[in-house]
Amino acid sequence: MKTHFPLRSRKLVWIIGFASFLIVLFTLNLISDTPSVNLARSFIAFGASPLFILYANQNHLWFRKSFRWLVSSSHLLLSSAFIFFFGVLVSFEAFSIIPGGYGFFLHLFLLAVSSVIYWAPLLLSCPFHKSNSFMSRFAYFTLTTLVFFIYHEVAFYYYGSRPSAGFMNAGLAAMLITLFYIITQWANVESHTDRPTVKGYVHSLTEEKNS
Repeated sequence: MKTHFPLRSRKLVWIIGFASFLIVLFTLNLISDTPSVNLARSFIAFGASPLFILYANQNHLWFRKSFRWLVSSSHLLLSSAFIFFFGVLVSFEAFSIIPGGYGFFLHLFLLAVSSVIYWAPLLLSCPFHKSNSFMSRFAYFTLTTLVFFIYHEVAFYYYGSRPSAGFMNAGLAAMLITLFYIITQWANVESHTDRPTVKGYVHSLTEEKNS
């Protein structure tokens, strides 16, 4: 006999899990070389952005015209992956040459927009728009996670140091939680899939006539 956790209990589990992630996020960034920079980037990319998507799902913000573009772009997986690569990763290096700290604030703005676009294919749920299949989400997640990890490792090798290690570790922790979320959602959908029961679909009608 299958047992299901009450909705309130499941929400409590996710709240505790997210609170634990925030503690890990702060810890990983505070022990890095540039804690304030890494903490700001990590909070925007892996805290505020996915929370915004989940908040929009809960409060049906996708019905607003100003957010329709994000619903449509959530199915453009390759474009979203490219925006993630440039806005989250490359822009930090590219804008660091701008003096006076203006480049960093420009990066944070681009980081916020790019992060929301990145999380949309994974977390966005809209009643009037079909969500991406779990297989597509898993492929997209795998591609972007590999790009995220490899880019940082190459950058660390090139610079001979690990200044953004806190950001990378926080990102990998967030992606691990996301993987668990995708798998549990996938398993939940599969467990509620109707089994075929139509006569003639399970048992051949021709065999029954011959008998």
